[in-house]
Amino acid sequence: MMKNTSISINSITIALIFFFFLQIFLGCSQTPQYKSSLSESINPNSCRIIGVVEAIEDFKDTSGPCSTQPCVATVKINSIISRGMGFTEVLSSNDIINLKFEFTLSPTSEEMFPKLKNKFPGLKIGDKFKGDIEKVLSIKVEGIETPDIYRIFNYDFIN
Repeated sequence: MMKNTSISINSITIALIFFFFLQIFLGCSQTPQYKSSLSESINPNSCRIIGVVEAIEDFKDTSGPCSTQPCVATVKINSIISRGMGFTEVLSSNDIINLKFEFTLSPTSEEMFPKLKNKFPGLKIGDKFKGDIEKVLSIKVEGIETPDIYRIFNYDFIN
């Protein structure tokens, strides 16, 4: 009788150790493959925001990656984290802006951007991100002024 109890306790101990290491392994394997693209400091002409993609626009450029991939989104600003000294736009939480993602809203690939060091996971409607935006100066052509638009080069996906 004592041998069976000893074997049962050893089996339970081994099973617990196995599940413990399995949990650690699975937890570590789910870390994102993208490292942060944002530096600690912010560019003087930028504003660091947390935003949510509300809609993806059908706008296409005539050439480059934005001619085949979506690049413009309507974004709701959840919060303003910091502003560079030269960023003079008045933005606040709950504002809705048009934002051009210079490296597209699709996941970045070696084919599209062979020299790009930072890789981006891509964003879809409902995704939350943190990034540095800049104002694109509006232009007036034949009396028609372009709408306000912002652009973003770097962002981090937020779960």
